[in-house]
Amino acid sequence: MSQLYFPSLSPDNQTGDGPASLAELQGALCGLLCMDALADRKNWYVQLFDDFSPAEEEKQDLTHLFDDTIQSLNSLDFDFQMELPDDNAPIVSRLSAMADWCQGLVYGLGTSGMTNETELSDDCQEYVTDVIKISQVNFDNVEDTEEERANFEELVEYIRMGLFLLYGELQPADPTDEAIEH
Repeated sequence: MSQLYFPSLSPDNQTGDGPASLAELQGALCGLLCMDALADRKNWYVQLFDDFSPAEEEKQDLTHLFDDTIQSLNSLDFDFQMELPDDNAPIVSRLSAMADWCQGLVYGLGTSGMTNETELSDDCQEYVTDVIKISQVNFDNVEDTEEERANFEELVEYIRMGLFLLYGELQPADPTDEAIEH
């Protein structure tokens, strides 16, 4: 998990239907970027959440999150990392954060214009369906075993790679685009 911290996401500061965690916030950003890779990097969260009011000092971190996420999604190394608790955190909290991330992705896709009529390949349709299911699972009774941790890692990898598939399908690279910024 990154060093980004958003006090406005703490339960004490929640004022409405905005994101409840950094994982959900990043998931929603990924959904937005899948639908609009040219989103405004300074105010992207306004497109998604009416009830999210970050403090002034958080806005720089929001821009940093945007920049890191879009760079990772466009990376040839597939180095995107989901904002989830570290490996030493209890498996239940890691699974809960993964469900939040998936909920955020679904929310970001829907808020940014994806509908049932959006044309997707069978693989992407299956991925979106799986993400919706993961976002709805309750993980409270999962035991913290090596097997569960291995299953978690496999699921995270599936979500990560599926995101690249979805992003690549909805935002295909234009080989004729020579306006590459360095």
